[in-house]
Amino acid sequence: MSEPQQQPPAQPHGTPPQYAGSHYPAQPPQSSQPPQSHSGQPYGGQAYAGHPYPAQPYPEPQRAASSGSSGLGRLAFLLAVVSLGIGLLVTLSYPLMYRMMGDPSAIGAFGAVGNGLVLIIAVVGLILGLMSVRRPGSQILAGIAIGVTASQLVGIVISWVSNLFYAFSF
Repeated sequence: MSEPQQQPPAQPHGTPPQYAGSHYPAQPPQSSQPPQSHSGQPYGGQAYAGHPYPAQPYPEPQRAASSGSSGLGRLAFLLAVVSLGIGLLVTLSYPLMYRMMGDPSAIGAFGAVGNGLVLIIAVVGLILGLMSVRRPGSQILAGIAIGVTASQLVGIVISWVSNLFYAFSF
């Protein structure tokens, strides 16, 4: 390893360097060249007395990944609405299934397939919503998607567990 280079102590920003025995600040060395202006660099990009490097431009504010995070939030919200719609159709179609099919196992299979599809879509929507919340940008749609899909998942799991206990009681 090499030894670190010794540099003069840094001066507070905006104060001229003070030299021993002098009550007045020292004048910076005058250059015979006119100041050059570089686009994008404040103060002409010149080095100041006590500052060996030219001034750097302020970084431009970076745009938040709004298209990515809001895109994930929108997709999560869309999946939440789709799973909600499928769950509503499955629930509303039970009376039709009772009339069309008299077999209880066919009705149970219809409910299991419909709720299984809702479960898969809701899990994907929940995961995308949680990913979108962790990113910068608007999080409203992601929050709504998380709430809707989480409530659907809780409802499906409670329904399946209660049906399981009901089946074991016979």
